[in-house]
Amino acid sequence: MDVVRMGRTRAVRGAAAVITAAVLLVPAGGAALADPDVTDQDVRDARRAVTSASGAVAGIEVRLAELATEADAAQVAVQQAGEDVAQAQADLASAQQEAREASAQYDQAQEQLEDARSTLVAIARQAARSGGSMDTVQALLSADGFEDVVERSEALSRVSSRADQAVQGYLAAEQVATTLKGKADAAAEAQETAAADSQAALDAAEQAQSDADAAVASAQTERAGLIQQLAVARNTSAEVEQARQDQVDAERQARAEAAAQAEREATPAPSAPAAGGGSAAPSTPSTPSTPAAPSTPSTPSTPSTPSTPSTPSTPSNPAPTTPKPTTPVVTPPAATPPPVSASKAETAIAWARTKIGLPYVWGGTGPHGYDCSGLTQGAWKAAGVSLNRTSRDQYRQVTKIAYSQLQPGDLVFWGNNPNDASSVYHVAIYIGGGQILEAPKPGTPVKISPMRYFNSMAYAGRVG
Repeated sequence: MDVVRMGRTRAVRGAAAVITAAVLLVPAGGAALADPDVTDQDVRDARRAVTSASGAVAGIEVRLAELATEADAAQVAVQQAGEDVAQAQADLASAQQEAREASAQYDQAQEQLEDARSTLVAIARQAARSGGSMDTVQALLSADGFEDVVERSEALSRVSSRADQAVQGYLAAEQVATTLKGKADAAAEAQETAAADSQAALDAAEQAQSDADAAVASAQTERAGLIQQLAVARNTSAEVEQARQDQVDAERQARAEAAAQAEREATPAPSAPAAGGGSAAPSTPSTPSTPAAPSTPSTPSTPSTPSTPSTPSTPSNPAPTTPKPTTPVVTPPAATPPPVSASKAETAIAWARTKIGLPYVWGGTGPHGYDCSGLTQGAWKAAGVSLNRTSRDQYRQVTKIAYSQLQPGDLVFWGNNPNDASSVYHVAIYIGGGQILEAPKPGTPVKISPMRYFNSMAYAGRVG
């Protein structure tokens, strides 16, 4: 690569020298000066050099534009990696909660199984003390009169019925405990898997950051070399060409931003509140369902019979999973969005302002650092509103509004596809006056920035 660049540099410098000669030798009319040392071939060579140098300059400028695009793409990849970390940590938190609940259910089932075992042992001891069936006959024969026989028969019947009840209760408790043991084991395994996935996502994000840093550094080095070549080709200085290219980059970004803003402002306002990206319902954090307990054998009912130990619920599917909602296309129905709660929006923004200057942290939810969705979630939590954990799920959750309807407290989202919620990689709080408050990316602290439209989603979002 360096050899090629050196060759290009020498070629451009040589071309510049020939161009200079050509300019001196070829007047406006195009006729060669009467210099015996300059031939027609020299003039033709000089003209070809001018054409070649012009093409080299154009090629350099195209490559400079490509480098700017590559650097932007590298930063987007980092933000996408951050979103993956947030999702993995949300999955881990859900798996940990399910594991805790499954363990608690199993512990409860074990207690009930022990109670059932104790009841059964007590009845067995009582039956043993009665001496078995011969003692039962003897007890009846020694009864004083018919009424005494009836009383003793009923008592023995109750003992037998109670024993049957205890046996069935023990078997039911054992079945529940076994089932919940499987659920607890599966939940613990899922928790371990989620922890591994979370660590893998963090490792991938850190690698993405490293790759982006390397790509940006490489682009800057190549850019500096190309600018030097431009300076030679144009017979200017590197400082002049650096300023020229900075201006070119700024103008290119301004054009892209203006085009994106015009497109967003031309998007009609929804005419019905749209959450979840259209017809889909908004995503909410997963909550473990309470499945039905297994059926227990029927037991005879008698007034003195103790009740069967209550059984905790058992799962219909023991493996805990955290489904990741997908919403392919945002197609909101049309309607007037709900009004902003000014007091809640002010509370959310005031809270977010107190975090300005804190670092961006992978998967950060505070208090010492935040990622983009951790910041917006924390801000609205301070206002008493629960937001989903990731920027993608927040986009699915909010009511979609047109950018012309933006008010302080609304959320703005960015993604690779303006109509696909699964492509969202960044979110910020709109604070009014054309400004947003955001946790931008690793290495850049929480700050206030001008509103950006480039790569923004088709709609902004209203919380509440």
